[in-house]
Amino acid sequence: MLTELLDFLGSLHPLIVHLPIGIVLLTIAIDVFMRNKNNSVHRVITLGWFFSFLSGLLAALFGWFLGDNGYYLASQISIHKWSGIAFVGVCLIIWMLRFVNFRFTQTFNRFVNFTIILLLTITGHFGGEMTHGQNYLFENLPYVEKKISVIQLSEAERAETDSIQVYEDLIHPVLEEKCMACHNQNQAYGGLNMSAFESMIKGGNSGAGIQKGNPYESLIYKRVSFPHDHPKFMPPTGVPLSYDQIATLEWWIDNGAEKQMPVTLVRNDPKIQRLMEIQYGLDLREKTYLETLKLDSPTPEKLQSVQGEKYSWRFLNPEQSFMDLKFTKKQIETTDLINIQNIKKYIVWLNLSDCMLNNDHLGYLNDFPNLTRLKIQKNPLITNKGIEALQNLENLTELNLYGTKVSDAALLRLGQMQSLKKLFLWNTRITPQAIADFKIQHPHIEVIAGM
Repeated sequence: MLTELLDFLGSLHPLIVHLPIGIVLLTIAIDVFMRNKNNSVHRVITLGWFFSFLSGLLAALFGWFLGDNGYYLASQISIHKWSGIAFVGVCLIIWMLRFVNFRFTQTFNRFVNFTIILLLTITGHFGGEMTHGQNYLFENLPYVEKKISVIQLSEAERAETDSIQVYEDLIHPVLEEKCMACHNQNQAYGGLNMSAFESMIKGGNSGAGIQKGNPYESLIYKRVSFPHDHPKFMPPTGVPLSYDQIATLEWWIDNGAEKQMPVTLVRNDPKIQRLMEIQYGLDLREKTYLETLKLDSPTPEKLQSVQGEKYSWRFLNPEQSFMDLKFTKKQIETTDLINIQNIKKYIVWLNLSDCMLNNDHLGYLNDFPNLTRLKIQKNPLITNKGIEALQNLENLTELNLYGTKVSDAALLRLGQMQSLKKLFLWNTRITPQAIADFKIQHPHIEVIAGM
């Protein structure tokens, strides 16, 4: 019963603490600005110092109860507490001196007023830091850059998103800043030690810290997501966790709360993926093969094979290493395909349409390692046999077979090409029913089969 009463009185500290501030400032204002001070004015000033002392004493006492509830570290409240006590003590001394009609010189009076205002400023400032965080005075100034998150990822880390772990890189730094001052190996308030992953999962006296797969039964998540006026809201002082940080914590717990969990797993949840992209400046899109490919640009000597009238080409990237190559004549020869073998690793798009390409010619394309788009439309000499030669193109995502002689049997081979995403089958011998069945079996492949 006594503990509950003291906790209640402690909760009144933020209300009571404003009384001595107002009273002492009013008393000093009367003392400074009243030029003609008769006995009545002196009595008002004396009473002002008495009520400043009395209200300050109540505020300090209630603050002592509040600081004794275990939610604050001694290092957090030390300066606030002792400067507040000093303020009360000085108010008591000034009141007693005025009560006995001690004569205040002008210099001494100014010194007293300055001392009180200084103590009041120090006490209020460190009280504000406990409630609103260390940067509360400056974080809302105009033209001050505001950090979205306490997490600061380097450019190298953002470039290698596959190496970023949700807990170790995104959640642990937040908990370290917000929680571990009170929940560490040396001071485990409530029995909760969050400095080690295993002890954080285990929790403290009130239950499991993290219940994997169930954020709403996890003590840590519940405490940081309580309304701010809830008596068990955490952290009790400083800046609380942001919406984005709480959402990240919730997603992590809901998805198993493993210590090693790559951030790329959020691709299964578009909402949290977008949130993380904005919050941490990450690019979590599933990158295409070409986005992950790094090549040096081909030498001028290697490019000699495509100089002339038979080929037109261009570079697709600023580094000038990805080539889009097109055969421009009406009749292709085997030697034309042999000539481009020395630059085959640079060719990512290849257009061999309407050039009398045949099945044997396709055999010269089977080891183009970085080919992602192949256009061989309007070549009626290409049949199912030619498709076999294309199965080794591991990174081919788009294939245009429009106007060739491939038939239903070719779909079996095409379905085995793991990277294939887009397929043009208009004006071929493949039946509509076979295309419909293929779409059902391979929903990840977009099939264009005519108007």
